[in-house]
Amino acid sequence: MNTINASTGFTPFQLHCGRQPRIIPPLHTPERSDADSSDAAKVIAQLETDVMEAQDNLLLAKSNQAYHADKSRSAEKVYTAGDKVMLSTFHRRRDFMQRGDHRVAKFMVRWDGPYRVHRAWPETSLYELQLPGHTNIFPKFHASLLKPHIPNDSTLYPSRAHNEPAPIFDPETRENQHFVERILDRRRRGRGWQYLVHWKGFGPEHDEWLPGSRVDNLQALDVYLRENALPFDG
Repeated sequence: MNTINASTGFTPFQLHCGRQPRIIPPLHTPERSDADSSDAAKVIAQLETDVMEAQDNLLLAKSNQAYHADKSRSAEKVYTAGDKVMLSTFHRRRDFMQRGDHRVAKFMVRWDGPYRVHRAWPETSLYELQLPGHTNIFPKFHASLLKPHIPNDSTLYPSRAHNEPAPIFDPETRENQHFVERILDRRRRGRGWQYLVHWKGFGPEHDEWLPGSRVDNLQALDVYLRENALPFDG
């Protein structure tokens, strides 16, 4: 109560009572006089003056803080519909941990994508992304969670080139199909299991949960069960 605030320049006691507290109490009670009413008016006037000065000091402190903060803050990147961006995985580390008993958050990728911007509200730094249909993530994100996608220069770095494979036509089912490279995890759903599969040639952003009926004939399932010493129970 008696410490001067660095932003307002006043102690809380002075702004509340209009004066500083008496450290040593008076030895005798002063007699009341006609000047008490005028003294009260002076206290109120002084209190109003102190409050206005404290408000001015707060505005000045906010301006100084904003100035020093903006010196080390770069301009925010603005995206438009159709741009490709990378999405931070910071708020999805818990989901990553829950996908397996032996997973460690520090080994999780920091960014995944790229994702295409579907709609943009740059005035509020909000962007809606086109996410895969199997994800349960709300598709709108703040600009602080995005960064521009820089495509690989195949001339400078030919070994980094990555092209997603085209689907293979299956004459039996008359459908285009992709290959499951490996199974990452499983979870109980109802009386059966769902398996998290990684598609061959695709990034982790395309990993998808599939019901057991769609993977029970895959070699990847046999490998996953064998490596984790798990029984096959549907």
